[in-house]
Formats: sequence, C-alpha cells, structure tokens
Amino acid sequence: MQRILVPVDFSDTAFHAARYAISLARQIQPASITLFHAYGLPPAANSTVMAVLPGDSPEYIHGVETEMAKWKQDLQSELVEYVQLDTHINGLPFMEAVQAATKAAQFAFIVMGITGKSPLGQRFIGSNALDVAHSTHVPLIIVPTAAEPRKVKRILFAYDRKQVLQPEQAEAVRSLLKSLDAHIEVVHVSKDEPDNTPPPALTEALQIEAAQYREIQHTDLVAAIQQYAGETNADLLLAIPGEYGFFAELFHRSATKQLAYNAGIPVLVIR
Repeated sequence: MQRILVPVDFSDTAFHAARYAISLARQIQPASITLFHAYGLPPAANSTVMAVLPGDSPEYIHGVETEMAKWKQDLQSELVEYVQLDTHINGLPFMEAVQAATKAAQFAFIVMGITGKSPLGQRFIGSNALDVAHSTHVPLIIVPTAAEPRKVKRILFAYDRKQVLQPEQAEAVRSLLKSLDAHIEVVHVSKDEPDNTPPPALTEALQIEAAQYREIQHTDLVAAIQQYAGETNADLLLAIPGEYGFFAELFHRSATKQLAYNAGIPVLVIR
C-alpha cells in the first residue's frame, strides 16, 4: 500500500489539495492518505506571532482535533474501499514535524497547496512548500488552486540540459510512470534553435524513446512550459530542484515568485 502525506492548515487551498490526493490515491490503489497538521512555530516566529497563535494550549489543540475530524468526515464521500484516510497532529515546527513523519513511515508522495488561509498563512505555506521541496526526498506535488483533481495520464518533464539527472531521480521517475501507468514527454526550453535530439544518457536513464523528447525555442522558460503543457493537455508537470531549470525559475525564493504559479497544472518535484 502506498502512502500519501497531506499537510493542512484548514484553508480551502489545503482542502483542495486533499481532494487531489484522494484522486491520486484512487489511481495508485491501494493507498492511504494522512491529513497532517503541525502547529509548532519555528523559534524566529514565536516572538512575532505568539499572540496570534496560542501554540499548544488545550483549547487550540481541541480546536485542531475538531477541525481534523470534520475534514475527515467531509472527505469520506470521495473515498473508495481501497483508499484509507487517517489524521495526524504534531506539536513540532512544520519542517521538523514533516521530517519526523517521513522518517517514521514511508510515503510515496507529499501533496500540498501553494497558498494559505491568511496573509500570515500564505507566507508560512508558501515557504513550507519550498522548504519541503528542497529538504525531503519524498516526491512532492504542489497543487495550485486552479488544478482540478483528475487522472494523471500525461506528465510533462521540464528538463534542463545543464542539470544532471541523478540515478535515484531517474529511478523515481520510472517508478512514478509505472505506478500511474502514465506517458511522459521531456521538454527542454532554450533560446537557441532546437534540434530535438535527446541526450542519450537521458533516454537511457528514463527508458524512453527519442520521440518523447522535444526542444522549444523561447526566451521565457516558465511561460514556454506552461503554454506547451496547456497545448498538450498535460496533467502533471515534473521539475527537478537545482540552480537551473523550470523549478529554479518558477519557485525562486521571492515573495512574488512563491505565489505566482496560477496555472491549472500541479507540479511534481523529485529531488
């Protein structure tokens, strides 16, 4: 049974991500989903938001437990017999809690929204998604609010020839394709004239045909990928974190970039 971790802050965005996780679980059956809430604050945040968030007070914890129970009930109607749903609440700061959870159990995916419930929550969730993407080796799916839950049939890998695809990353991609029974297309965006000749090491690592590789000439990497993904009806964008490429451009650590992704296609990050 494959397991999916869904961090939640009880926002509409997080609920939408939970619904997406259920759709994914139905595809990779059998599967279990853990709704996960961490309420601890990092030391740097305690002094500025202590009055806003009561931390581990009994009243706060009871409220979290009540909200979790309500979410579980609200999502029951979308479950099927081979998809289980449970909840977990942790008093550690978010990243510590995620690391503890992923060490305690083996998760196939982490599924998160990209914005939060309030301006404060947006900063935390936006930062949290990026921290998870850079810190965990569990594949992370970032779900924008415009992305409707649907079966993943076509995956678009936003590839950059400057980056080296590591053996463990290639293995994770192959495992993903097998699990989802999905088709992958690799796209490289360059300012130069495209020749559509794939690097042999790439086709060998992913075990794909040359026809599944394409180069696009464009000056704006993110715009080119989003446009092509829309034209080809891609269900999921795959990105590899690094100094170069789609992930670096799309989720650059600035306030505007963190919340800028409004397209209707989730992004899968594999470290």
